[in-house]
Amino acid sequence: MASSFATSTTVAIVGAGLTGLLAAHGLKKNGFNVAIFDGEAHINARPRDWTIVLHWALPVMQALLPDNVAAKLPRAICNPDLEFDAHAESFPVYNGVTGDLMFASPMPGSRRISRQRLRAVLAEGLNIQWGKKVQSVASSETGDSAPALTLTFDDGSTFAADFVLGADGAHSRVRGHVVGDAEKARSTPSGLLFATAIVNYGDAAKVKTVTDKHPVAAAAMGTGAVGGCGVLYVNDGSEGAAARDPADWTTFWVKIWQGKLDTAVQGQEAIDLLKSSETSKQLAEPFNLQIEWTPEGSVCYIDEMKYWVPVSFGGPEATQDGRVTLAGDAAHPMLIYRGQGFQHAITDVNNYIKALVATRDAGWDAAVRRREIAAYDAEMIERGAKAVTQSVQEAALSFDVEKVSKMLMARQGHGRSA
Repeated sequence: MASSFATSTTVAIVGAGLTGLLAAHGLKKNGFNVAIFDGEAHINARPRDWTIVLHWALPVMQALLPDNVAAKLPRAICNPDLEFDAHAESFPVYNGVTGDLMFASPMPGSRRISRQRLRAVLAEGLNIQWGKKVQSVASSETGDSAPALTLTFDDGSTFAADFVLGADGAHSRVRGHVVGDAEKARSTPSGLLFATAIVNYGDAAKVKTVTDKHPVAAAAMGTGAVGGCGVLYVNDGSEGAAARDPADWTTFWVKIWQGKLDTAVQGQEAIDLLKSSETSKQLAEPFNLQIEWTPEGSVCYIDEMKYWVPVSFGGPEATQDGRVTLAGDAAHPMLIYRGQGFQHAITDVNNYIKALVATRDAGWDAAVRRREIAAYDAEMIERGAKAVTQSVQEAALSFDVEKVSKMLMARQGHGRSA
């Protein structure tokens, strides 16, 4: 049932990833009703995990969360026992040919987290409706005091809301609605394959080759592939092993290289492909060894990275007169270079909530709503387009040792990209 603007406005969030969950908390904290829908069957439907670095937008994220949720953020940190000094709060890049350190990008105050663990923290206390893939968003006028939207899902169910925030990821369905052109809303293949693996070596010496490069994460660039490795989970003793025994730590490695895949590859097939790849073998130690040592049965995925440079949204009909918009990867999916994606998602959420609060403070005046949401969209599109473009440019420079020094990562560090 649609809510009255005069009493309790309902925002429907499509997507229960990090962006959608953060938006839900921020909106609830500011007095809005929230309904969250996600197409997956449950929160653990996808076992894939990866790390995300929180840096320049971390203070904004903390401010968006209620205190009880913000207090639980350490649960998601990959290695919470570290002494977070300037060394730990940096990202080193090594020469992919020689193994020598090329530069270390300072990231003061940064924390690297497990995406799965952060999602679990953010999901606490929220009512998420799973198995709900949005099919359409349409106007459903219910009177002058409460213009409403109707979301229709693939299972035939519907839901009425006052606003819709599409946070449904890089292949967003809501994006097609607000752009008004399915082709323009389609993600662009990058021509870069991305492999991620979660590894339990059961061997302290092998884990040490990871942490010797950096206690959090490190990368190698300048050859036929970009390699990366780091700590995903530090054993805390809860599984029966001695607490903080490095032999029981879970590490990760990544590899990026040029290529095409018709469909994603995972599991042992992916591991075998990566171990036999010449670009894997050519990576400097220990980045090549992380792949070579991967035990059979490890979690491993390969797919092609995609991006989308935001374009102006369609007119009032496409955006339902300023009541439907996007945030996060739905709005500007970018390549992983410089760790900018989630920082911009946090910025989106913060700006969106400010726009809704300003509209509410104006008594839900339609002209104010149009102005505030249009300003949100314009800023987000301009900022997102710049960040996506920069991520593609960074990728192009990362495979040539003579060009790595020209990367923004080398010249300007991991600071805000746009």
